Amino acid sequence: MKFFRKIRQNLLSEGKTGKYIKYAIGEIVLVVIGILIALTINNWNQNSARNKLELEALKNLKEDFDFNLSELIQIDSVNTKNIKSCLLILSHTGKRYKEDFILDKYLNDAAASPDYVAKNGFLNDLISSGNLGLIKNSALRNLLSSWPSKLNELTLREDASEKSDFALIDFIMKNGSWLNVDKVIGFNNSLNIELPQSGFSINNNQMLKLPEFENRIENQIMFFNTVKDRYNDCMGLNKEILKLLESEIKAKQ
Repeated sequence: MKFFRKIRQNLLSEGKTGKYIKYAIGEIVLVVIGILIALTINNWNQNSARNKLELEALKNLKEDFDFNLSELIQIDSVNTKNIKSCLLILSHTGKRYKEDFILDKYLNDAAASPDYVAKNGFLNDLISSGNLGLIKNSALRNLLSSWPSKLNELTLREDASEKSDFALIDFIMKNGSWLNVDKVIGFNNSLNIELPQSGFSINNNQMLKLPEFENRIENQIMFFNTVKDRYNDCMGLNKEILKLLESEIKAKQ
């Protein structure tokens, strides 16, 4: 600055006004260029830091959605098993009753709706903190934003299915024996408790002759199938999200 000030003073003292003005303009241009360079470097540093944060976010999201898809596939298989058990039961009701069919093997499946719990901690943090905008890909942001509502739809269906489970369980408690069921399928417990046989002469197969039991099993299939549709919706969205996440991560590495 002393150097530049000395030049200006010399030009003024020598009466070289024209050169002074040109010099002053040049000095302003240099200052502007310096400011622009500083801003460019600052923006580059900010973008670099933001890109690192975005890449970290993408990797965390991928880890969560890999887990979510794996859980969805597993729980959907349980739901499918339940539907098959219910269909097998229905093939032995009323006129189709057979003495050698063991209903106890399938009753637990018929009254056991699976419950899906997604891993959404990181996504929830992004949304609640207003940092979802960290994800530059707008298509990916939109899919991520729709994930919670898709899960809410699934939860509503699971809750309805669970209420139907309780109704069937209550029916079996009044007309059958859960002790017989646990004896056949095995009672899993951490204390290694061995349950005794029922103290009553109850054969759960007799429920196969009751129209209400047939209707309740059919009702279970309807609920299981509705939940299965929601699982498929969630799996489809999950796969779309993973596809974009993998593409974005690959592009930024």
